[in-house]
Amino acid sequence: GTGKSTLLRMLATEEEASSGKLSLFGYDLATANASTLQAIRRSIGYVPQNVRLIPDFTVFENVALGVSLAGSRIVRAETRSKIYELLDRLQLMNLRDVPGSKLSGGEAQRVAIARALARSPELLIADEPTGAQDFQNTWNVMDLMHRSNISGTTLVLATHDREIVRKLRKRCAILSHGKIMIEEALCSL
Repeated sequence: GTGKSTLLRMLATEEEASSGKLSLFGYDLATANASTLQAIRRSIGYVPQNVRLIPDFTVFENVALGVSLAGSRIVRAETRSKIYELLDRLQLMNLRDVPGSKLSGGEAQRVAIARALARSPELLIADEPTGAQDFQNTWNVMDLMHRSNISGTTLVLATHDREIVRKLRKRCAILSHGKIMIEEALCSL
């Protein structure tokens, strides 16, 4: 492939770079100590291409897990309210008590998106977050991510969908064989 998923895993601190230098929040990831890496991870919401939910946890519990892993001290009622709002916007409210193992690929992907956004991350990394979505859910997901970006979250998104790139009209880079071939302030694909 082009190396996009590898790059996103490195940004999410799930994989180390084999060469070069990668910095987040002013820290070199190769030399950051364990507590710094933990703090960086708490600031990141990550939606991998291959979604991993806890099969026996309900949709609600899978999303709530993301908040607790971020070290949140939010009052329980506020957390519950935020999770319900995300589930509603992602068309998942009717599935909130369904175990992760019973979800379709698109539903599981939206749960992973809700889990990442529930953390209120400074940086949201999403690898093909609409790959398993129908038209309506694609734009629900993208609207939610766009609103998060407008609210101050930095969004790093990998997609093959040129229509998403056209509509977002944000800075973009095109990768080929692990190298940035084109980088533009406003993509004009």
